[in-house]
Amino acid sequence: MTRSILFFLVLLAMAWQNVSAANAERWSGNTHLLPQYCKDRVKGSQSPEWTKWRGTFGEAFIHMHHYCAGIFAEKKAKSATNQQERFTWLGKVVSQMKYVSGACNLRCAIYPELHTRWGWALGGQGQTAEAIKHYQLAFQAKENYTPAYVRLSELYLETNQPDEARKTLESGLKASPNSRTLKKRLKELGSSR
Repeated sequence: MTRSILFFLVLLAMAWQNVSAANAERWSGNTHLLPQYCKDRVKGSQSPEWTKWRGTFGEAFIHMHHYCAGIFAEKKAKSATNQQERFTWLGKVVSQMKYVSGACNLRCAIYPELHTRWGWALGGQGQTAEAIKHYQLAFQAKENYTPAYVRLSELYLETNQPDEARKTLESGLKASPNSRTLKKRLKELGSSR
């Protein structure tokens, strides 16, 4: 009995090593998808890059690998070839953003971005009302955060609410009057009528 358990554990360890190696290879092969702070974080706590980013993100930086995993999952969700795969990646975005939110308060540098990504993933899962709450949190943290206005307007368009999309873009322009992106989106929305 002991010999068979030991054999099973050795097989399990070998399988885990192969899975971990495959995941590491997939991660390193896709680091170009990630922001610089994700790439720099893997250099370790003794590197100057770690110190730089720790200064930028504060206490949340220790949890940044979860945030980077969420960004990676978002990129994969956007390129998923089927709905089931996309839904799986969206779930990973939600879980990683939820985890990081526990260490990232309103003063956290990534707070608006975190809630914008979280809202996008929830919207992709069909949880529109919950997604809107996260976009609102992004606006509360940084009123002129253009990506949140863009993504919320896209959600409204996906749910056949063009008037709400227009209102969102107009609100964004009030907060950020020089945003070329918001002006362009509003113009595109006007020409689609």
